[in-house]
Amino acid sequence: MRVKTLMTADPVVIELPATRGYALELFKRYKVRAFPVVHRDRGALVGVISIKNVLLHPDEDQLAMLVRRDVPVVHPEDDLKKAVRKMLEIDYRRVVVVDSEEKVAGILTVGDIVRRYLSKNEKLKGISVEPYYQKNVGVVWQGTPLKAALKALLLCNAMAIPVIDDDGSLVGMVDETDLLKDGEVIRVMKNSPLAALSEEEWMLESNPTLLFEKAELQLPKKPVGDIMNSELIVATPHMSVYDVAQKMVQHRIEQLPVIKGEGELIGIVRDMDLMRVLLGK
Repeated sequence: MRVKTLMTADPVVIELPATRGYALELFKRYKVRAFPVVHRDRGALVGVISIKNVLLHPDEDQLAMLVRRDVPVVHPEDDLKKAVRKMLEIDYRRVVVVDSEEKVAGILTVGDIVRRYLSKNEKLKGISVEPYYQKNVGVVWQGTPLKAALKALLLCNAMAIPVIDDDGSLVGMVDETDLLKDGEVIRVMKNSPLAALSEEEWMLESNPTLLFEKAELQLPKKPVGDIMNSELIVATPHMSVYDVAQKMVQHRIEQLPVIKGEGELIGIVRDMDLMRVLLGK
């Protein structure tokens, strides 16, 4: 199967130079997680900008400073396996598709592959998800403050994280959009000590500081249990790749907690994990 069969052709792109505010407007309008970024004059691909990177760096207004530049690139006629291999090599959820002139022709995401291929390929009914789900996953307690939960999510390099109660039982899931949607960018005053040069040792006695204004993302002071999704959509180790893909498409989610018995959490399966079935891994 060729990349062009599953890709989204002629995606919306952001041209540089551009501002953070402009990007936020586009994210709200199109409700996607990332855009290809191109040079305004040449039309050449620069990289990809994600909503997460924009929200986590509120003090940077120039979009060029927030663009991820080392993004995988393929061509429309490339085999789908080549695109999947590039995604898995760097654990990145998308490849940019470029034409013969290296201009953006499309974008192919993990979600595209799940929706347009895995959830429709009945041959995958005979393949268990057991070899593909992650057994070692991070969790957060339902009383964890949102700021700490966001930190845990970033350290796990995940889009979502399971939430447990005082007994360690699974009670919900929280993803990056849940955590970031209530965030507010505020301006705060910071201070930084000034280092004295050797010929200015007299400054040390006065402890001079530099005051400056900085933008920060402030999250509400409430526990993660207040915003988590408690209507759990789960998988079991013996479900097929096809059934898991179907659930992801039906409920528009990218990951499912994996349980056994009476709901014991034993792992998580991401749409990204399902990609490995295409490579026979």
